[in-house]
Amino acid sequence: MTNRRHIEQEHENHERWLISYADMVTLLFALFVLLFAISQINQKKFDELAVSLATGFGTVVNISDGNDSVLPEAGDNVTLNSTPPVDVPAIVVPDIMPQLKEQVSATMSTQGTIAGEKTSLAVQAAEAAQAADLANLSKAELALVEAVSASSLAGKVVLSREERGLVVTLLVDDVIFPPHSATLQSGGEDAIRALLPALQDSGTQLIIEGHTNTANVQPINFPSDWELSSARAGAVARFLNSEGGVSRDRMHVAGYADTSPLVPESNPDNLRLNRRVAIVLASGLTDEQRALLAGSRVAGAIADMQAAQ
Repeated sequence: MTNRRHIEQEHENHERWLISYADMVTLLFALFVLLFAISQINQKKFDELAVSLATGFGTVVNISDGNDSVLPEAGDNVTLNSTPPVDVPAIVVPDIMPQLKEQVSATMSTQGTIAGEKTSLAVQAAEAAQAADLANLSKAELALVEAVSASSLAGKVVLSREERGLVVTLLVDDVIFPPHSATLQSGGEDAIRALLPALQDSGTQLIIEGHTNTANVQPINFPSDWELSSARAGAVARFLNSEGGVSRDRMHVAGYADTSPLVPESNPDNLRLNRRVAIVLASGLTDEQRALLAGSRVAGAIADMQAAQ
């Protein structure tokens, strides 16, 4: 007897569309709940905002009483630039462009005024600093002149004013430094010792510079005039520190060799003048203050020229 296998066929599900339908209905429900939620407003905060904006501007839009939505309903009468009825909240629709331009212009003008005032105050501060600096250097110069007059330094010390400060030039001869040497002689120590009180009291930064002349003579104990001029400046700085108690952080040392002559050496007699050590009592003005003062002078000169025209 032949066995028959019963093969069941899979039936097609004709109700699968219900799943997609249910998903769509759920999404639509969520959408309408969201729309309903965002259509509600806090009436109290809404009224406060309307009053605040209406105070700042005069142009209003009226919304009919009883409407809780921010969107007008059918039949609402939305009017522009009309006086709102009593107890009706007002929403401001400002024509702000002219006022915005005025505010921007006023802001820029105010910023320009503030910047000008800051610059003016900075210039005044620089002028005050310059006056104090000049007074301090003048006091030091007077003390140095008295020290030179009271000692035998006449003709060996030259005082001059430069933009960088007060320059005390000590002309080098065999009494101060021997030829080809950076050893400070007793005569040189006495000369510097006479200047010490004025240098100490000035309180300024001191720049000690060594200079040689252009005589075609090779230093014996040094590779070049660079090392010789630097060593002589260093010897003066060491003496100021050890003998006069001038702190190291107040002093700077530089050697210029023959690159910065005091006078032209076309005349052989000028060779002695260029062989020197200079002690610069540096001005206390900063680069920024110098720039402000220079700009102020230029602006004053331009103003004088315009006034003359």
